[in-house]
Amino acid sequence: MNEYILTEFSIFYKRLIRIELCLKTLILTQYTNCYGPNAYKVAYRYLATIEKYRPTNDCTFSKIYKSNKVDSEKFIASVNKMYTGEILNLFCNPIFLKNKKIQHSFFSEKIETNSTFFQRKARFLKEFRNCVAHCDEKKLTLDRTKFIDSLVYFEKILRCNDSLSFDVLNKIDRSKKLSTKTILKIIYAQKPHYFNNDKLLILLFDDIALMTGYTFKSLPQRWSIIRQKYELSRKLADEFYTTDEEQIDEKLQQSFDFDK
Repeated sequence: MNEYILTEFSIFYKRLIRIELCLKTLILTQYTNCYGPNAYKVAYRYLATIEKYRPTNDCTFSKIYKSNKVDSEKFIASVNKMYTGEILNLFCNPIFLKNKKIQHSFFSEKIETNSTFFQRKARFLKEFRNCVAHCDEKKLTLDRTKFIDSLVYFEKILRCNDSLSFDVLNKIDRSKKLSTKTILKIIYAQKPHYFNNDKLLILLFDDIALMTGYTFKSLPQRWSIIRQKYELSRKLADEFYTTDEEQIDEKLQQSFDFDK
């Protein structure tokens, strides 16, 4: 496997792990908010269930349960041991779905976790995680669009990617490659200060480009991105310089007609 695909996998891995950590933090936070000191006991019903589907000698959760730790420590230790697939399966499990107290308050927006739409996103996210973990280049090529769509969906509902606003991410047409100029204008419209840091600019540029059909090997050369940045800087500063919030919003809307 060449260095290009390995680098691409590492970029996606970072974002997938961020989603996994956000989900784990959410489980700990929301169950504790709802049940206080009883949070671990409520969650353990699911932990005990998924342990049955692990290899015979894997008694991770029961060992933690029988340990001398206090319940809050057991809860943290158990959630940290959950696999991505186990976390995602929680949301279609009766232990979660029948528990209205947690179900209705879990996400910041109403999410029907037993809907076909959500379950498809969860399935593709799990497959994406496995694909990256096993460096399955063929699988990534075949299911790239589905994988990236699921990645962006979970980043949106979890608010765990602060590089761009999620309204902007949803408006980006991921069915075609965007020009270097277009991607730079998207970044400037959202994060103009990134134009002062070439390293951050390149990282965010790559994130957007990989969402829109590029592979790491096909990404524009770094010198080309920076050259375009300097060419655009003066013009963009003039276009977006305003103190009127309504004008800013209007220009952000117009920023998706960049190539006109």
